[in-house]
Amino acid sequence: MDPAPIKAALSELERSLASARDARYQIECEQGNFEHRGGGFEDPEVALPYILNGIEETLLFVLEAAGLPQTRQRLLDKWAYFEKNGGIGKTKYDHQFDYLESQPFSFVEKMIDNIRALAGEAISTKDAHEVALLETMLRKTPVLVRKRGVQPQDEKDVRDIMHDYLEAAFTEYRRNVNIHGIIRDFKPDGGVRNIKSAIEFKFAGTHAEVTKALGGIFEDVSGYAGSLDWTRFYSVIYQTQAFESEDRVKSEMARAGTLMKWTSILVTGSGARPRKTRKKSA
Repeated sequence: MDPAPIKAALSELERSLASARDARYQIECEQGNFEHRGGGFEDPEVALPYILNGIEETLLFVLEAAGLPQTRQRLLDKWAYFEKNGGIGKTKYDHQFDYLESQPFSFVEKMIDNIRALAGEAISTKDAHEVALLETMLRKTPVLVRKRGVQPQDEKDVRDIMHDYLEAAFTEYRRNVNIHGIIRDFKPDGGVRNIKSAIEFKFAGTHAEVTKALGGIFEDVSGYAGSLDWTRFYSVIYQTQAFESEDRVKSEMARAGTLMKWTSILVTGSGARPRKTRKKSA
């Protein structure tokens, strides 16, 4: 078995699983006639099978690349069974326990847990959900900043807003994180302690600043790589215009050999550096 394809795909699988979990919960709320808090899908009964089919397709590629043909065949057989017995979107609400059962969802959730353990990335289901939620929130940084009505001018403006959101979402979020390095200590902007995830925010008002931000990440990676207490690292580069694409950033990280150690998230939102005013000559 080759664990590399599994490790490379786990983040995307966790995000998709979190979306499926949200859709399932929304259906559960509707069928149980109790309040659903937060955002939701316009039609969760359509969204749930759509997301689950996407997870199944990703798993098929991952299992093939990882050299797990028997597990892949089991997935194909089970999916065919689900399709013949009510479809991927079939659910059953248990009024006694106020719980919505989705067999396809439960199956892929268990399979992802198993292949994660096989790849040496064992993590509890709760922590896996928190990792997926964290990545989703980081990718929505521009939306969360905009909801505050702020036009950020620097990294601090973005960081302070995200501190508030992350503290509300994660019980073990910390603003003051210190990671010991070989030569010097490193201080990311924050971190979620129970899932060992450290986070940095960078602000880019020009293409040159995007390049500079990437250079800073390359410099930091070596210092963070040896930590046992912090094993997931995220850099959110907030650009004020579409100076670069995330695909190109990922490619640059891969060339530097840091893709498996660090996740760089490039987002685009409003804002600008403050203009420098020229002093009038006497």
